[in-house]
Amino acid sequence: MKAKILLVEGKRAESPSFLIGLTRKGFQVESVPNGSAALARLAEELPHLVIVNAPSMRTSGKRICQSLRDQVNALPIVLIVDAAAGNMNKVDASVVLTLPFTLQKLVNRIRPLLPALDQKDL
Repeated sequence: MKAKILLVEGKRAESPSFLIGLTRKGFQVESVPNGSAALARLAEELPHLVIVNAPSMRTSGKRICQSLRDQVNALPIVLIVDAAAGNMNKVDASVVLTLPFTLQKLVNRIRPLLPALDQKDL
């Protein structure tokens, strides 16, 4: 069983996309373009983890994380921000990663948040 990840990622060209890399690493990844679409998707199916790529949507990601947390409190959330995001101490995410970083660093931060049964497939 592959770990299911919901990737909230916009289309901003200068921001890196993680969809292809995460898929190649063995995750089952579904991408949605914004927070509203993510909330709608959560109502249909619950993933193991959500990644919010804030720079790709030109947002801080704080409101998206708060909305996701309000809908499913125990859901692990990884928030990706750029260096200009400033102080992210009060964000409602399990992990905050500041760009730039490698795909492997992202995977290393995701794995501890996933159920143990999915780890053997990664």
